[in-house]
Amino acid sequence: MKVHKNTDELHKEISKLKDTLDGYKQLVETQHREIFELRKIASEVESYRNLLHGYRCVISDLSYKLRK
Repeated sequence: MKVHKNTDELHKEISKLKDTLDGYKQLVETQHREIFELRKIASEVESYRNLLHGYRCVISDLSYKLRK
């Protein structure tokens, strides 16, 4: 059975749906920014891991040379 709504009810429903859509758009934008920041942090972490590995190799080489 189809329910016919008057114009005011339709406008209210359309307005509510537009508000919901705007909320979802803001949520998506926020998530995109957060993903970008997390990727940037992950890149920095990988850079620090590589640097740490390099320092460990240098320390290991120096320790080996001192033992000789």
